[in-house]
Amino acid sequence: MKGFYTAFSVVAAVAVLAACGQGPQEENSSGGEDMEVQSIEVKPDMPQNPEPGTEVELAASVTQGEEAVTDADEVRFEIWKDGEKENSEEILSENREENRYSIPYTFEEEGLYHVTSHVTARDMHNMPTTEVTVGGAETESGDSGGNADTGDQQLEITVKSQDITVGQPSDVSVKVQHEGEALTGADVTFDLQAPQGGSTIQLETEESGTGVYTGTHIFEAAGEYTLTVHAQNEDGLHEHAETTITAVQ
Repeated sequence: MKGFYTAFSVVAAVAVLAACGQGPQEENSSGGEDMEVQSIEVKPDMPQNPEPGTEVELAASVTQGEEAVTDADEVRFEIWKDGEKENSEEILSENREENRYSIPYTFEEEGLYHVTSHVTARDMHNMPTTEVTVGGAETESGDSGGNADTGDQQLEITVKSQDITVGQPSDVSVKVQHEGEALTGADVTFDLQAPQGGSTIQLETEESGTGVYTGTHIFEAAGEYTLTVHAQNEDGLHEHAETTITAVQ
């Protein structure tokens, strides 16, 4: 038996720059500063081979560079059984010890589960996913003990939200990294949902720099928009991150 652990880091930080009233030199300068902001890092701490019906702790530690992040805006744990993502449940963490956030949880059945640690802190979002084997369930390799090579993929999309102005074309730029290196030649799209659960549109992007993808949109209403960033490539990478951006009058 084993706890089958995988984690991909999806940290999204988006530099939103109003396109009006800025010259090329000014845009390049401010964009460079935005991209130097350190990402938040999330380290999940999940139980190894918990037994069904037994309460365990699901936890995650949050850092930014060498600094412990003790002021996260929100930490939620999303849990679902393998193949049943549509039945996932999300639980808000109300327990914090320094930079470690946790919840108590009981897995009711044996099987392979996925746990995503959704962390929102300092205008950034990071959502690593961990696999947990409960009871004596076998993994795809048929081995219920030891560690397997999962071929995990590390994706970082650094997201920094800034207020944008309604009625003006705004460039939304995303820097994407994979395993610490700029992800080039990827297919990156943005899903943008209007405030209060309004309609969703998809923005196509272009690679405007090494690992930097940009889309342009005119925001028609003030409020908080939900931005979902999707990144995929020919190597089978397909991950996403969700955050919010605010448009003002």
